[in-house]
Amino acid sequence: MARPEKMQRVVREVIEESGLPRTLIAEDTELSRAALVAWLSGARTPQRESVAQLAAGLEKRANQLQYLVFRLRNLLDETEE
Repeated sequence: MARPEKMQRVVREVIEESGLPRTLIAEDTELSRAALVAWLSGARTPQRESVAQLAAGLEKRANQLQYLVFRLRNLLDETEE
Protein backbone atom coordinates (compact mmCIF):
# COMPACT_ATOMS: atom_id res chain seq x y z
CA MET A 1 0.00 0.00 0.00
CA ALA A 2 1.32 3.44 -0.95
CA ARG A 3 2.37 5.76 1.82
CA PRO A 4 0.10 8.79 2.31
CA GLU A 5 2.88 11.17 1.21
CA LYS A 6 3.32 9.30 -2.05
CA MET A 7 -0.42 9.13 -2.62
CA GLN A 8 -0.71 12.88 -2.12
CA ARG A 9 2.31 13.66 -4.35
CA VAL A 10 1.20 11.47 -7.26
CA VAL A 11 -2.40 12.71 -7.11
CA ARG A 12 -1.16 16.31 -7.11
CA GLU A 13 1.11 15.60 -10.09
CA VAL A 14 -1.66 13.90 -12.05
CA ILE A 15 -4.13 16.72 -11.46
CA GLU A 16 -1.60 19.38 -12.41
CA GLU A 17 -0.27 17.50 -15.44
CA SER A 18 -3.77 16.85 -16.77
CA GLY A 19 -4.11 20.54 -17.57
CA LEU A 20 -7.84 20.22 -16.93
CA PRO A 21 -9.72 22.80 -14.88
CA ARG A 22 -10.43 21.67 -11.32
CA THR A 23 -14.15 22.20 -11.89
CA LEU A 24 -14.12 19.79 -14.85
CA ILE A 25 -12.11 17.19 -12.93
CA ALA A 26 -14.54 17.44 -10.02
CA GLU A 27 -17.49 17.02 -12.38
CA ASP A 28 -15.94 14.06 -14.24
CA THR A 29 -14.95 12.27 -11.03
CA GLU A 30 -17.95 13.18 -8.86
CA LEU A 31 -15.51 14.54 -6.28
CA SER A 32 -15.84 17.97 -4.77
CA ARG A 33 -13.70 20.80 -6.03
CA ALA A 34 -12.92 21.55 -2.38
CA ALA A 35 -11.42 18.07 -1.98
CA LEU A 36 -9.23 18.57 -5.04
CA VAL A 37 -8.03 21.93 -3.75
CA ALA A 38 -7.30 20.43 -0.32
CA TRP A 39 -5.25 17.66 -1.92
CA LEU A 40 -3.32 20.14 -4.05
CA SER A 41 -2.56 22.37 -1.09
CA GLY A 42 -1.52 19.44 1.10
CA ALA A 43 -4.27 20.15 3.63
CA ARG A 44 -5.75 16.67 3.09
CA THR A 45 -4.52 13.34 1.80
CA PRO A 46 -6.73 11.51 -0.70
CA GLN A 47 -8.09 8.15 0.36
CA ARG A 48 -7.79 5.06 -1.81
CA GLU A 49 -11.47 5.21 -2.85
CA SER A 50 -11.09 8.83 -3.94
CA VAL A 51 -8.00 8.00 -5.98
CA ALA A 52 -10.01 5.26 -7.71
CA GLN A 53 -12.76 7.81 -8.48
CA LEU A 54 -10.17 10.22 -9.85
CA ALA A 55 -8.71 7.50 -12.08
CA ALA A 56 -12.14 6.46 -13.36
CA GLY A 57 -13.14 10.04 -14.15
CA LEU A 58 -9.91 10.79 -15.98
CA GLU A 59 -10.22 7.53 -17.90
CA LYS A 60 -13.74 8.47 -18.99
CA ARG A 61 -12.48 11.89 -20.18
CA ALA A 62 -9.57 10.23 -22.03
CA ASN A 63 -11.95 7.83 -23.78
CA GLN A 64 -14.18 10.71 -24.86
CA LEU A 65 -11.20 12.61 -26.24
CA GLN A 66 -9.90 9.52 -28.01
CA TYR A 67 -13.29 9.07 -29.70
CA LEU A 68 -13.27 12.70 -30.86
CA VAL A 69 -9.79 12.27 -32.32
CA PHE A 70 -11.00 9.13 -34.10
CA ARG A 71 -13.87 11.09 -35.67
CA LEU A 72 -11.56 13.85 -36.86
CA ARG A 73 -9.08 11.37 -38.35
CA ASN A 74 -11.92 9.64 -40.20
CA LEU A 75 -13.02 13.00 -41.57
CA LEU A 76 -9.50 13.66 -42.82
CA ASP A 77 -9.39 10.24 -44.45
CA GLU A 78 -12.68 10.93 -46.20
CA THR A 79 -11.49 14.26 -47.55
CA GLU A 80 -8.24 12.77 -48.93
CA GLU A 81 -10.00 11.30 -51.91
